[in-house]
Amino acid sequence: MSKFKFVSHDSFPDDPYIKELVYFSLGDDDFRVAYIRKQAKNGGLFWGVMSAPITKDGVKSYYDSFLQDSSFMDKDIKDFLEKRKWEDKPVKKEFDNLPF
Repeated sequence: MSKFKFVSHDSFPDDPYIKELVYFSLGDDDFRVAYIRKQAKNGGLFWGVMSAPITKDGVKSYYDSFLQDSSFMDKDIKDFLEKRKWEDKPVKKEFDNLPF
């Protein structure tokens, strides 16, 4: 399994294109990468990195904000997202260690 760690999750039910955002820490916590859950025109949902539309010579192309050399890492991250594995672990709250 690739080395990545869940950082945070947020949802956007009112946005017509982006429904969720998840941040991961990669490597030794050196980098954070955002994956978003996009909604296609046909209503289908899929996970991917953010991309920017750029028009060159009259043709619009989309460029991903993050590329990895290993397809294994992308597969592991998307498996983690599709199975919503971050929901399996309880989130520690800041006030859990209060003496009262």
